[in-house]
Amino acid sequence: MQPHSPRDLLRVDPKDPAATRGFSLKHLTAYSVYWLDHWGIPSLYENVTVLNGRLFPDRFTLQGFPEIPDADATNRSILQMRPKYSGLATSDRQKGVFLTEKGRREAEQLTRAIGVPAFGGRSAKQATPEATLNTQQHPKRTYDPRADIRDRRSRLLFQRFTEGRLGDTDVVHLLGFLGLYDHTPQREIKREFKRIRDAASEIGDDEFLAFMDAVAERFHAYLKRPDPSHQKE
Repeated sequence: MQPHSPRDLLRVDPKDPAATRGFSLKHLTAYSVYWLDHWGIPSLYENVTVLNGRLFPDRFTLQGFPEIPDADATNRSILQMRPKYSGLATSDRQKGVFLTEKGRREAEQLTRAIGVPAFGGRSAKQATPEATLNTQQHPKRTYDPRADIRDRRSRLLFQRFTEGRLGDTDVVHLLGFLGLYDHTPQREIKREFKRIRDAASEIGDDEFLAFMDAVAERFHAYLKRPDPSHQKE
């Protein structure tokens, strides 16, 4: 389906939260702005807010009300996209949001990672307020490596590995798997990669260790980049 008006945005299907968990709000908003431009729908703040809420209800809707977009969350992400910060977009309250060349590249990478928007009219799902309250009242106090690896298995990079399509992945998939961002210091990326591999080793998950080795080979050049912060010293 090709949307023709802002009202059609209400039929956009929500994306799988597991596939988008590792991406920042500003990158998800860049994705929304990219597709509004592709469809020829004005990228006004209101339209971006609605599309964010439909695509990413776990990140851009009011807690406990997945049908109501959170305009404040979208506005904050738009501010973070401005040239003063990440340089992903320029914006004007009256005219809308406009991606820079950098913003378009990031949105295109994200599209390759999570796919194009779909239109089926599926409803958004979100944890109930009661479930959220219970989680807040009884937070986990100990690290569970099995739960950690179970969560990593749900991410897109591992799915591509099991499909035999690791060669189709890009750095954006790696960062999504690690739960980090493009501006994360190189030493932190290496540390998180090692931590995840150590967790898999601790529980004896040979399949996941093989996956980590394959990822290390696939992204060898990226993972072995020198840390610019060390070069400045």
